[in-house]
Amino acid sequence: MAICRDPALSYLNDQGYNVVRLPRMGIDPLDVLGKDGRRLERLGTLPQIWSSDTEMPQVSAPRPAVGINGQETAELKLSIGLKLLGDILKAFGVEGPELNTAYGKARSLQLGFLDVDVVSIDPFAIGNYLASGDLDTRNPVVARYFEDDDTDVYVIFEILRSSKIAVVAKNDSGTEMSVDIESVQDAIGGDVAVSRDSGRKNLISYVGRQSLTFGFKVFGLAFENGNWRVQGIAPSPDLAFDTTLASASVAPSTILSTSGRVVLK
Repeated sequence: MAICRDPALSYLNDQGYNVVRLPRMGIDPLDVLGKDGRRLERLGTLPQIWSSDTEMPQVSAPRPAVGINGQETAELKLSIGLKLLGDILKAFGVEGPELNTAYGKARSLQLGFLDVDVVSIDPFAIGNYLASGDLDTRNPVVARYFEDDDTDVYVIFEILRSSKIAVVAKNDSGTEMSVDIESVQDAIGGDVAVSRDSGRKNLISYVGRQSLTFGFKVFGLAFENGNWRVQGIAPSPDLAFDTTLASASVAPSTILSTSGRVVLK
């Protein structure tokens, strides 16, 4: 029997990344993730639990995400699109955005991340850091996740992030429609900048003050034969964050097209 993947949890897997179901700040390289059963948790950062004689690896400068940047989404039902947009705006720091009035005449929305950056640490650098140190096993959380055979531990070494969301509203006939920017800005306040795209008049950009992480890469960390070793971990829906925050009845399905555009529907 074929196994069906939930595209909302796997849309970045073909590009080598795991999905952050609810994009947010505070997910970075050197973060340690623990999996206990089906649930994935962020436990903290590697330097919090690892003592090393080697200097902590440095995060790279942001660089453009080739093949993932420039997303353009498929149509979302208005209620689903507004919920997704509202969740992203909350992550930008907007308290309770009320966008029903501004988008009340729309039938559907298109939205996605733009100006996507990659931030990473070379796995070799992390390997040197690990090889020159050891784990603090006095920590009870460490003991649970690192010493039990029924748990797994992962270290993030690369993330995708963006501070810019583009939104296009469509009417009942499927035609792009204009939305009053002043109504949108009034609804969300001044923490997020709102503007029209110069080349596409009905596209509205929301730009937050900080970037949100929406994708990541990891390797596994295990203790075998008296030594710590790393394992390559293929991207998987099982490694998606926040799988319990949105039910299938309200969460949009999401796929990545062959052209490299993120498509939500």
